Amino acid sequence: MTDTDLIRDAIIVETAVGWTPECLDEGPAMLDRFHASGFTALGLTIGADWDKTDPTMHHFARERARFERAPDKFQIVESVNDIHDAKKSGRLGIAFHFQGAGPLGYDPGLIAPFYRLGIRWMILAYNMRNPLGDGCHEPSNAGLSMLGTAFVREMNRVGMIVDASHAGKRTSLDILAASQKPVFFSHSNARALCDHERNIDDEQIRAVGDHGGMIGVNSIGAFVSADGSSTPELVANHIDHIVQLIGPEHVGLGLDVVFYQDFMLKLYDSGPMMASRGYPRPPWDDIKPEDLPALVAALRSRGYDDTTLRNILGGNFLRIAAANWT
Repeated sequence: MTDTDLIRDAIIVETAVGWTPECLDEGPAMLDRFHASGFTALGLTIGADWDKTDPTMHHFARERARFERAPDKFQIVESVNDIHDAKKSGRLGIAFHFQGAGPLGYDPGLIAPFYRLGIRWMILAYNMRNPLGDGCHEPSNAGLSMLGTAFVREMNRVGMIVDASHAGKRTSLDILAASQKPVFFSHSNARALCDHERNIDDEQIRAVGDHGGMIGVNSIGAFVSADGSSTPELVANHIDHIVQLIGPEHVGLGLDVVFYQDFMLKLYDSGPMMASRGYPRPPWDDIKPEDLPALVAALRSRGYDDTTLRNILGGNFLRIAAANWT
């Protein structure tokens, strides 16, 4: 099968697309680009750790309604079957998630209601410390709190996937140990290839494999290479590193395309934290939806066959979703 045929036939899932209010100016055009490039379903970040419950609920309601009003174009994703339906009908699947538990006010009692409304995965600790645990930039590396453990258990109960991206090392290992269902890192890279605090080391990667989880590989240059550049070949290096450690069944796509560079620049310039933690000043390099054929070709050149490529593009995410969603 040619790479073009593979992309046309495969289910392709991208797990990290910014969709908080700051990201929306260019958002609709970016969705069209993902769809035209062959992506089947996208995970939209509808709330982040700095967001509060009430404004997040209003934003979520408006955006869910946006997609529901165009049923010929979009398929809301709440089940694995919804992703298959999106593929069959040629529509773009839209799933929702939180990057941080701030939209819940750190109240585990809101996990089930938000799951019923359509939130299908959630990061617990985003970069910094919050009541659930330490993020990846906290030097104390204190791990998951008692409340964080309660979150993991409740997310397992209701079916929401636990996302360990942005968590500190000990927090992520605690999450993996506490979860009774497969955990994923929705958009994280191999620290062995790029020594940035946002990336995960080989111990974390092996723990993901041991617990049946998945890592969505990120394309932001700061996490891809020492000089901040990003190309399909460099992203393939991270995929291949993870595959060599734990196998191809544990890798997916979390490209995290930064189409909201102006917002990131304002965030960067608002204080010294990002510069002090190893982030270059935006604009940041990444790969775009249209680079998917080059990424597939880079993996194919390393000997990846059609079945393995299909799983990396989306099949592995379907497995994680099926093991969690109820």
